[in-house]
Amino acid sequence: MTASATAAGPAAARPRARRSRARLIGWLAMAAVLAVALVVGVAGTRGPSTPEDRARSLAKSLACPVCDGQSVADSDSDAAKGIRTRIAERIDQGASDDQIRGELADAYGEKVLLTPASSGVSSLVWTLPVVALVVAVAGLAVAFRRWRGGGPARASDEDRALVARARGADGDGSGGG
Repeated sequence: MTASATAAGPAAARPRARRSRARLIGWLAMAAVLAVALVVGVAGTRGPSTPEDRARSLAKSLACPVCDGQSVADSDSDAAKGIRTRIAERIDQGASDDQIRGELADAYGEKVLLTPASSGVSSLVWTLPVVALVVAVAGLAVAFRRWRGGGPARASDEDRALVARARGADGDGSGGG
């Protein structure tokens, strides 16, 4: 190794160290944003505070069995009024939201539930979008890494010798013409 190669070593390592620090800072910033988003999301999902709020929330999560595309909360049909009354009665009796939803699903069928259960085949509704997002982000990370490349090419001593031999074969050393 020559003296100039050893002297260039530490200087060449500095930009690499800066890039790795910048990359680390970027990842830490992304992790901080994700953490804040999760905290805000969890804090914003408090349940209804009063029995009336709870009844309204349940009514919004149930489809009217006789109306097309309306929730029990939005429908004025007799069936929807009866379901709203039943929800209020069951809340007063101390039933949980899941119990009430289960009873109504048993009475009217699973189609009355506007939000699918998070188990069985219907769990795909909840997991597939998340999986697709993770795969897309991973694909973008791989694509960006490939596009960035390995930096500028550096000629080795063997490459320089090969070029010198090729120029010597030209005869005049001009390399073209």
